[in-house]
Amino acid sequence: MTATAQPLTDFRQNSKLVCLMCGLENAPEAVFCANEACGKALGAFRYVTEEMEAEAIWHESLAEKVTEFIAKPHFFVMHGLWIGLWILLNTGVLAIMTRFDGYPFSLLALLVGVEAIFISGFVLIRQNRQNQHSAKRAELDYEVSVQTYRRIVELETMLQRIHTHLVRLESENRLLRREATARSENP
Repeated sequence: MTATAQPLTDFRQNSKLVCLMCGLENAPEAVFCANEACGKALGAFRYVTEEMEAEAIWHESLAEKVTEFIAKPHFFVMHGLWIGLWILLNTGVLAIMTRFDGYPFSLLALLVGVEAIFISGFVLIRQNRQNQHSAKRAELDYEVSVQTYRRIVELETMLQRIHTHLVRLESENRLLRREATARSENP
């Protein structure tokens, strides 16, 4: 083992694994946290999603919530009902109140246009966050890959040294056997 090589250790040597997110103690062979609410992978690494949530600015959190709502069918049903009611009220089919936006429904068009501007802004903010999330994940993947590569190279070097040592010992053993055989034949 070289001076720079670390001894072979495994974070699972302890009798129990503690989840860094929820603090639950898990069995040593566990890969994921046993807490159903958590379910995180167990190991000594960062959690990108939680890191991103902790760093989120208020408008990014708002954009996440808005785009989550927009992506649900409830949003389209609500809009269909709202626009249908608007048209029914302003064409006189439902005479509950006086018309406030006659055909061609300019106010409705203005409101839907403003809403589209805000929705597109929220979607762009969320896409930026997703890009940041992907970049962090890629960085973490690269970091793990580099660490794994270095560890594999270190293990290959150790195995090569062991192999060389074993070959030397086997040749010395053969030589000693030959000498012993030669001595026993020639007393």
